[in-house]
Order: sequence, then C-alpha cells, then structure tokens
Amino acid sequence: MFGFKTSFLFRALARFCDYCLCYLFLGALSLFLPFFYGPLFYYFLAVSVPLLWAPLEAFMISRWATTPGTALFGLSIHSSKGHPLSYTSALKRALFFPNGLGTVSQKNISFKRKFCAFAASSAFMLAAIFGNVLALWSVGLGKGIAVDGWVQYSSSDVGFKVSFPTDPEQVSKELVVPDSGKVLSYEEITSDENEKIYYSLTHLELPRKWRLAGDTTLLKGVLDLMMHHTPGAELIEKEFKMLGSHRVLDFKMKQGKDEVKGRLIIVKGTLYRLTINYPPSHAKHIESNPFLDSFEAS
Repeated sequence: MFGFKTSFLFRALARFCDYCLCYLFLGALSLFLPFFYGPLFYYFLAVSVPLLWAPLEAFMISRWATTPGTALFGLSIHSSKGHPLSYTSALKRALFFPNGLGTVSQKNISFKRKFCAFAASSAFMLAAIFGNVLALWSVGLGKGIAVDGWVQYSSSDVGFKVSFPTDPEQVSKELVVPDSGKVLSYEEITSDENEKIYYSLTHLELPRKWRLAGDTTLLKGVLDLMMHHTPGAELIEKEFKMLGSHRVLDFKMKQGKDEVKGRLIIVKGTLYRLTINYPPSHAKHIESNPFLDSFEAS
C-alpha cells in the first residue's frame, strides 16, 4: 500500500485531512463566540466544510501548489504544463467541477514519511469525529466535616474532595451514549438544602480515544449533550476559565421553572460535573454558595 504514487487513497486522505483541519479550526472559533451552538449546528458545519474550505484551498493551490493535507503526503497540483493553477482553475477543482483541472504529482518520500502521514491523518480524523461525542460519569466517596459546617466528602481512589450542605445520597445510574449504543454506568451524588436547592456531583474516567479531542472540545461537547438531552433546557450563559492548570467551563441554564448553575472540569483524564439546581428566588444565595469552589482534585 505504501508503494502507490498519487494513488486515489493518498489523494482522498489528503483532502479529508484538509476538511478535518478546517472543521476543527471553525469549531475552535465557535468556543470564543458569545453564543451557544447545539449539536445540530456542528452537523451542518461538518456538511458545509467542503464548500467553506474551497476558497482557501484554491488560494493555497494557486499560490503554493499544495495544501496542508496534500503537503502531508508529499502531493502537489500543477497545470498540465507544470505551472501553478490560476485561482479560478483551482477553485473549480476544489468544487469538483468536471474535466479534471490540474495534475497531481508526488515527491519520492520515504516509508517513514508515509507512515507518519497516515498516523497524523488518523489523529486529525479522530479529533474531528469524537470532538462532540461524549457523556457522563461515576463516583465513590468518603466522609469528613468541612470547616464551614458543611459535610466534606472525599475519594481516595479517584483523588478529589467536595463539600455538601447535608449528607449526600448515592444513586447508581446508566447512560446510553448517543449514536453509539454503548452504556456507561455511573453514580450521582446528591444533596439538598431546605428541599429547594439541590446539589449534584458526577464523574467519569474518559476513554483514551475521546481525550484526543482536547479538554476544551470535550467540555464544550459535554455541555452540548446536556442541553440537547435535558428537556426544557435553555442556556443563559457559559464561560471558560482556568483554575490552576485545569481548564473549566462554568455555565448557567434554565430548566423548567428552576435555574441550574454548574461547572465542568477535566483532571488527568477524569471528567467532573458539579451542578446546583435552585428556584430563581434563591439566586442571590447561590452567588455566595461554596459548593462549586469547594471542589478539589489531585
């Protein structure tokens, strides 16, 4: 397989690499916009990538006769006379116009270079595919007393601690991962305050293949899934922060008549979700609530 020159496989992988890089770049930009985008947005974005990428591909080919994907496999595109394609011709080629504009050639690259190209292209594809395919998590706790009078729970096995206002309860649950058929077992730890404010902590050790997407993409993907699969949910605000060396995503949403304030954080491949569910009349009380900030993971 590695002996083919300008094979259909190389050309297809090179183009797909370009599409994946474009999708990852546009997805990363969406994280910094002051709007929430549900899963449907990313489905449409993925479908639109070939059209969005075409003008940039045409510019690169007309200027350098290559793109990141084609350069990875040592490919280049020129006219039949060996000259760079014009922008118009390159754009027609990027948009799959008939008549096969341009000639693809390949440098004589080593086996090691080809192997690295296949490995890199696989990593790009996995990052694009699994960027928003995630969900939930499990837990086991020990017990102590917090300084402020709250009950402090810790897990020596997982390595975290958090404070609750009252003794929490553990409930074992199962979650079907969307579009995969896989079932995840997890435990939700809950506590209530005056039967009006409810606290919850869950956690899950992420599979290795999911971690390729990076913490920011994973956190955004989890929030997307929460919004998509929570009936009547409406996002009010979200904000990425850094707590020490850890990337966290704070959010606030409306669920029915209540509001939910929460935090998502990934520590050493483990995803934690902390939430406070409360009526709007208790919003001021929640502003100084120590639950989210009491969480620590080693």
